[in-house]
Amino acid sequence: MALKSVYRRNQDRPQTLHELLRHAGPRIWTSHKSFLQSHSNIVDAIEIMGRPALNDITTSMVDDYISEVSVGIKPSTLNRKLSALHTILKYAYDREWLDKMPKFTWAKEDNERIRWLSHEEERQLLSLLPPQVSAFCEILIHTGMRRGELLSLTKEQIDGDYVRLWKTKTNKARSVPLTPRAKELLNQWAPFTITVPIIHREWTKARKAMGMENDPGFVLHTLRHTTATRVLQTTNNIAVVQKVLGHAKVTTTMRYAHVSDETLLDAVRLTANASPPAFATN
Repeated sequence: MALKSVYRRNQDRPQTLHELLRHAGPRIWTSHKSFLQSHSNIVDAIEIMGRPALNDITTSMVDDYISEVSVGIKPSTLNRKLSALHTILKYAYDREWLDKMPKFTWAKEDNERIRWLSHEEERQLLSLLPPQVSAFCEILIHTGMRRGELLSLTKEQIDGDYVRLWKTKTNKARSVPLTPRAKELLNQWAPFTITVPIIHREWTKARKAMGMENDPGFVLHTLRHTTATRVLQTTNNIAVVQKVLGHAKVTTTMRYAHVSDETLLDAVRLTANASPPAFATN
């Protein structure tokens, strides 16, 4: 009798986050006004994290999800999204369906910092990753594409100096301009055969080797932040950044309207050099 009970329990055990949502969602949020919103938040998380198996979900994967959804929303909105994911994973963990509970970094009201890579960090990161993952990350830096957009890319979408994206997060098609290096890498590697768990595993290893494991901002989505920051610093045109990233609203892109200390110093020096000389005083 006991063996039959264990067999039935194993049969019912969800193997993926999608199965967990279908199995546990109605039980967790029954009669709650937030059911539809919580369900929608989990569905978004499933897609952003690449439809993961339940026990493939790690702290690094949650960090990447946080970075993906945090751009352009209030910290309180982000925390509501995280709360839904945390609640359902805790439900699974308490029933021994999830081997290890990932850690969550909750948003603070003053948490407006955007992390991007320096050129030295980029060189170090790419050198630590295996060839296909390194190429994948380098293309993300050159194009600003989202992880899912590049993973699903086909040869037919590469059109000369552009990648044509017909299905995007904003449901609007867009063309992504390619640098010569991005074209070279795409011609060599696309379509990619790696998976989200492989990317996360290799990123985590490289992150540790770089001593960045305690930097919550050092996640895969940092590559998209890097694209935005570099394009803005080069063009000083937020509308161009908006087009490159494919944001529907410029208010989302305005999160990237930051400048480095070096840029500020250069600006002050250029302004001073352009100013007429001061009159000498006796």
